[in-house]
Amino acid sequence: MPNGIIHQSGKVTIPTILTRKPLFCTPPIPARFRSICSPGYVNIFKFGLGNKNLWGTETMFGDWNGEYLLVAKDFYPASYIRLLQAAGEKYPYRHHPGIHSNTKLMNILHRDFKILRIDALGSDGNCSCNFLYISACFLLRDDGVISGALPEGGDAAMEASEPVVLWTMGKENMPNLKNIVAMGDDAKRALERGPIAEMIRRRKLRHFTVPHPSRGSLAKRTERWAPVFDAD
Repeated sequence: MPNGIIHQSGKVTIPTILTRKPLFCTPPIPARFRSICSPGYVNIFKFGLGNKNLWGTETMFGDWNGEYLLVAKDFYPASYIRLLQAAGEKYPYRHHPGIHSNTKLMNILHRDFKILRIDALGSDGNCSCNFLYISACFLLRDDGVISGALPEGGDAAMEASEPVVLWTMGKENMPNLKNIVAMGDDAKRALERGPIAEMIRRRKLRHFTVPHPSRGSLAKRTERWAPVFDAD
């Protein structure tokens, strides 16, 4: 399941409408990212939202000066954006705070490892939480499916997304980055692609693979996440 969609009886449900403008510390986004495309997917910039954030999950963890980069497979499908638009949402390119996977991820960082203080997030804590949360696939699936395997196997979309991921990981944009965490096998495969793997080596980043936050027992999650937060 993508990060934040509630799947009930084959339908997508949406969060409470956001009335406060989100805060972002996203660097200026290169214009070339607006033209990235792949069959079966939509570029978020095609919606004409005027969004200043590059990644929808920056509303959850959006600290570009952070030491940790969390990478999931993909964001929500394009249908999520359309539903929020239809509901009158001014800021539809954002995470769903109450979804199971997001709650689990928050619990891992806050309750299980005490690496994140929930009370410190506040109204702008997403920009000072020490974590940036992105997706290996920058494009939004637009095949009428909510979750599961990506359209066309996802390889072409992942390849098309590489420049966005590489730009995000760059020292000029994440100067304090030390750790990159692939959440799930799809994210792992994306990070093992040539240019991204080379960036990880060149920047001497600690690289980890953990299960998707919504999967596995507490014991298994603890076992796999523990090395991420061990001292260098």
